[in-house]
Parts: sequence; C-alpha cells; structure tokens
Amino acid sequence: MHDGVFFEDSGIPVATVISSEFVRAARAQAGALGATDYQTVVVPHPIQPLTREEVRALADKAFDAIVKRITA
Repeated sequence: MHDGVFFEDSGIPVATVISSEFVRAARAQAGALGATDYQTVVVPHPIQPLTREEVRALADKAFDAIVKRITA
C-alpha cells in the first residue's frame, strides 16, 4: 500500500494487487496514508498453494482490472 500510494501521489499510475484476505488491512493502511479512496485490484485468497498454471489463470482474470486501474 505504501508504494502504491507513494507512486500515485507522484503521478505514476499503479495497480496494487491484493488477495481478498487483506482488503480490510489495505483499506486501513490507505486511510492512514491519507488515501481513503485508493482502489486496489482484489484476487481470491489464498494464492500461496496455487500451481504456476493456477496463478497464471488468476492473473489472466485480473488483467482487465489491472489495465483499467493504471489507465483510468
């Protein structure tokens, strides 16, 4: 969150990707950084046990949201 907010504040588009388990923590951190409206791209949790192919499929599903986030 810190990097995403920092780069956005610097005018550099960012797509911060988090798993659903960390939505609440991400919102709290963004709020603490004064970025209460900061938007993240959320993917299903957990990621760690996924195979390489499953991670690629997850990334493919998130791709449009990531592109939208950095081009909006």
